[in-house]
Formats: sequence, C-alpha cells, structure tokens
Amino acid sequence: MEQAVWTVSKILQWTQQYFSGKGLENPRLDAEVLLCDVLGCRRIDLFMRLQQELQPEELKKFREFVLRRAAWEPLAYIIGRKTFLQWEFKVTPAVLIPRPETELLVEKLVHCLTGKTLTQMEKEAFWRKKAEEAKAAAEKVKAVSAEKMQMETDPAKAAAWQMEAEARAAVAAETAERAGLVFAGQQESNEENTADRPAEDGTRDIAGNTDAGREQAAGHTVDILDIGVGSGAILLSLLKLLPGSRGLAVDISAEALAVTKENARSLGVADRTWFIQSDFWSRIPAKSQFEIVVSNPPYIPAQVIGTLARDVQKEPRLALDGGQDGLDAYRNITAGMAQHIKPDGLAAFEVGIGQGEAVAALCREQGFSVTAVAKDYAGIDRMVFAARPDSVKAEWVKKLQK
Repeated sequence: MEQAVWTVSKILQWTQQYFSGKGLENPRLDAEVLLCDVLGCRRIDLFMRLQQELQPEELKKFREFVLRRAAWEPLAYIIGRKTFLQWEFKVTPAVLIPRPETELLVEKLVHCLTGKTLTQMEKEAFWRKKAEEAKAAAEKVKAVSAEKMQMETDPAKAAAWQMEAEARAAVAAETAERAGLVFAGQQESNEENTADRPAEDGTRDIAGNTDAGREQAAGHTVDILDIGVGSGAILLSLLKLLPGSRGLAVDISAEALAVTKENARSLGVADRTWFIQSDFWSRIPAKSQFEIVVSNPPYIPAQVIGTLARDVQKEPRLALDGGQDGLDAYRNITAGMAQHIKPDGLAAFEVGIGQGEAVAALCREQGFSVTAVAKDYAGIDRMVFAARPDSVKAEWVKKLQK
C-alpha cells in the first residue's frame, strides 16, 4: 500500500484543522511554530517550502509535537525555548513562560537607570559597532600605508597612500563621534576583573560578604536582585542591557535556578550572576543590599487557578499560586525591602489585574511612600514601582504617576 505524501502545505492544513477541533486558540500559528522547529527554519521560510515533502524522521518528530500540543502542553515547553525581547531563553515545565507584558517592566527599569529607551540603546549599539568596524579598518589601512610609503619611490603614489590613510581615519573619527565614542587613548570600560569572579552558589560581593569590586573602573556598579527568578528573563535581560550591573538570582526551586544558570551562560552574563535557592529572603545575607529589587511573583488567587486556560494550568503552580487573595508573595517581599534595598534603591513588581494599588500600599507600609502603578500594552495596571521619599529614584517614580 502506497504511503501518503505529506508536504509542508498539506501537513499544516491538516494540523490546523486538528488543533481547531481541540479548541486551541491559534491553530495555524501553533502548527507553523512546531513545524519550523522540526525543519529548523523560520516561519517566513515555510511559504517558500510549501511543496517540500517531509522526511520520515521529520514526520515522526512533528507527530509527537502535535500530540503534546493537542493535550494543551504549552508551545514553549514543547520546543524548549521562548523569545523575550531580543533573546531566546530556555524554558522547561519548572519555570513560568516569559510573557510580552513583562518586557515592559524591563524597559522601564532600564529607562530608570539610564534615562534611555530600548530603541535608543539599540541605535547606540548599532553605531558603536559601526564605529569599531571603521576604527579597525582605519588602523589596517594606516599600517599598510606606512609599509607602502617606506617602499614607494614615486612621491605621487606615496601621497596617495597617505591620503587613503587620512580618509579612513576621518571616517572612523566621524563614525565614532556619531556613536559618542572617543577612541584615542580610550581604555575598555568593560575589562574583566579576574580577581572577582562569582561562584555558582556564591553570594560574596553582591550579597555583601566582601567589598571587592564594589565600583567598576567605569563607574557605579548596579546590584540587582530578582526574587522568583524563574527562567531569568527579567534579570538576565537587565544584565545584558546594563553592562555595569550584577545580579543575584533567587528562587525556591532548584530546577528553576538550573534553567537560569543555563540561560546566564548562553547569554554571556554568567560571570555577573550569582544564585541562591531561597524562600524569599530566608537565605539572603542580612547585610546584603541592592539598588534594584525586582519580582514577578506568583499572583493568581488560589481559587482562580482552575479557571485559567488549560495550557496556563500546565505551568508550575508554584509560580502561579499567590494565596487566597494573590498577594502572599508581595507581603513576603515587601517585608524585607527596608532592610535590603539601598537608600536610593527601587522596588519593581509585576502584578495581576486589579492588584496594583494593593501592592503599592504594601510598599508604602515599609517606608517606600513614593509609588506608581504603570499599565501594560493593553492598558491594564501591570507594574508597581516604589522608592523612599528622599531617594534619587523617587523623582523618576513620580513621573510615572502623571
């Protein structure tokens, strides 16, 4: 009996209908994401490969994925990763899946610390790269020109080499100026401090056990604590965007911390990240203080969890269940803020629908009387920021109130 031929077009159409019958919200999108993972391509590439036949091993893997998704397993768990901002994070059933609204929390924290938007930072990074490329090209031409001029007996040709070197140097200088750089005599501000390397289970330095490396040569070091770090999406994104920063990842789940560690290595920030398995503040040294304490804790009221979408219910209950009113985690975290946040520090939370003012009130009870509740992309109260009234960051928080 002749076996059926499954092309990309045919299998997408069949899977879309199958997923629709299972009640999945985005059947076509889900089918495309899973097939892209099997074929190792982008979604846009599928349209160029509609008549491509799937190989037996590809069909087998895709069928396994389809059955898992039909059972309402989240897409991110099936393919093992989730994009957050511009990076891909490993995710497993041990961690909450990063969501787009959380990206806004990261963006606002970056703006608080730098005064810049992510778009501005991306433009600066683009021009910095261009400036470094122009500098390298100018130095190469300069070296070649110097060698040629020593050997050249024709004055006109020697002058041409000199002009080429000067032209390249001018381009490099112009590009550096646009990027806000001064290359002449510039030291790299991000030199590694090899005497101050974090241990995987270490809390030294960032947790207050030593004073080594408190200030970088380029300026103040920002110490960030993420309680309930999960996949590390918030903390590690901040470390990528803020080179002069260090982070302490805290989670009660050893499995979640293992995911964070792997993501820290893949994003290249493991040397600036520390890890502690702890139930809120219980294992964080009493004297440790941080400029930023951020958390996206469990905030779903326990009795509501059973009403959530079936795939959301597949995520770890530990990362969802916020107690009877959804505020248990906030009570635990705010209780330690006065002790562990520096005088000019800031607390930042993601919150559930309708929880903004309640969480802000918890912050005010701890002396962080300047608070702001900020909305997400859908216009829903989603973030709470809090600072002491005499804090430098209080002025930034006040601007969010407007």
